[in-house]
Amino acid sequence: MSLQESVAQLRSDDRLHEVNDIVPYADFIGIKSGWENGKLITRLPFREDHIGNYTARIFHGGLIGALMEQTAFVLLLHHIKRDQLPKVVNISANYLRPVAPREVIAGGMIIRQGMRIANVRVRAWQTTWNDPVATADVHFLLPKRGSS
Repeated sequence: MSLQESVAQLRSDDRLHEVNDIVPYADFIGIKSGWENGKLITRLPFREDHIGNYTARIFHGGLIGALMEQTAFVLLLHHIKRDQLPKVVNISANYLRPVAPREVIAGGMIIRQGMRIANVRVRAWQTTWNDPVATADVHFLLPKRGSS
């Protein structure tokens, strides 16, 4: 079964938040998504191999970028109802502070969605939403309606 077919099956079963389990990189680093208080939240649990700077004991920045990109992807999948998957055009990440060796949480919102382009803003934090460790703007190319 292709990734597109797997996503379609998860959508029909109302389990789209489990898409991280079928995206190899997201599954490999341990990203999990779920609904909390009516919002889609994505979590990256701490693992020792997530450390990028062993002296300072902080997360590798690439993992934080991947978390924010995957958060935007899963959020957009919930919002659009199309057969084909959206494609990332670009991501602009802002790393605001070092990320301590504990769970990182991310959430986002769709800023604008047109017929062909969607803009999603993501925030990652460890303690509270108001104290972010990173933010990102992710731009997607949307598939044409009805394309397969």
